Amino acid sequence: MVTAASRTQEERRAETRGKLLDATVRSLSEVGFAATTSRRVSEMAGVSLGAQTHHFPHRLDLMGAAVEWAAQRRVDELREIAADLPEDPAERLGALLDILWRDFNSPTFDVFIKLWVAAADDPELHAHLVPVESRLTEEIASLSGEVVPEGIEPGRQWSRRLSIAFSTIRGLALTEAARRLKSQGWEIGIPALPPFREAMQLQLTLWLSEFGLGGADAVA
Repeated sequence: MVTAASRTQEERRAETRGKLLDATVRSLSEVGFAATTSRRVSEMAGVSLGAQTHHFPHRLDLMGAAVEWAAQRRVDELREIAADLPEDPAERLGALLDILWRDFNSPTFDVFIKLWVAAADDPELHAHLVPVESRLTEEIASLSGEVVPEGIEPGRQWSRRLSIAFSTIRGLALTEAARRLKSQGWEIGIPALPPFREAMQLQLTLWLSEFGLGGADAVA
């Protein structure tokens, strides 16, 4: 039987774990993988090093859990925003492009970039990142079923077409991230989506016409 005392203890454990994961992601964003030490994380989280070791015996355990936590946070935020997309097909697709652009220019995405750079020389980190990245990509792709305008059956061809837009925006965001890292650092605002946005929205709207919805004239 679960008592009130044991539930309170579980809540305290969950709170401590959350503080450690949040501190890890913030540290990765601020100073990168190499400088995100166990001691730094415990100090940022306001948790003793012993308590951190109790939850995450090894640094890589902490990093792996933080990556999964950050990935789930990205998915949850995208899903919440996607619930309020406009009803008009063309506007809906334009809003989707903007949502993806904001996500790929977020501090959390910057964390993933830094982790992948570090993983190039760290096989264990790479092994942790691969399944998380695959799951994250699948989760974001699954949102296509929630953003598809009414009247379209979200099938294989539509998912592939959204994937083209998804990959294009991610590539543009990586280019933008490299520019930020080189010239201004990471602490700047989200830039405007490049002129490619109009082209991508037009193409997606033209694809909609194949399903009997919208067309080139639907693009503002």
